Amino acid sequence: MDYCKINGKVYDVLIVGIEESFSVLYSENTGRTIGEGARMTLDPIGTFFNYKVTFARKAGFEKQYDDLFDLFAKPRYDGIEINIVHNQALWDKPFEAYVSQGSRSLKRIDEKTGKVYWDRFSVNIIPMEAQVLPE
Repeated sequence: MDYCKINGKVYDVLIVGIEESFSVLYSENTGRTIGEGARMTLDPIGTFFNYKVTFARKAGFEKQYDDLFDLFAKPRYDGIEINIVHNQALWDKPFEAYVSQGSRSLKRIDEKTGKVYWDRFSVNIIPMEAQVLPE
């Protein structure tokens, strides 16, 4: 199973971690009432599933690893199409997302050849629209 597709493509890298979290966002119409008990009035916008994904390079596929890192690091006006595992399968349809930040760690540099070996990198993926709407 492909656990993560970016712009419809599966990169030849290892996925070593996926952390999924969610945020339920509410409009400015949400708040406490003046009535007895100050009951909360909710006006939900929807649920946004956020991801922190950690990738590692496969030996011999350093270019795909570097290309993926550069794709996430590039500033853009439009989102990136993401389809990632949620519960037991990929989302029914891909969603548009942006990357808020990323980081990677150096594994080693070969002293003889000067070749750089990156270990892994992580990115935070945030959806641009709610994946789950209120009922």
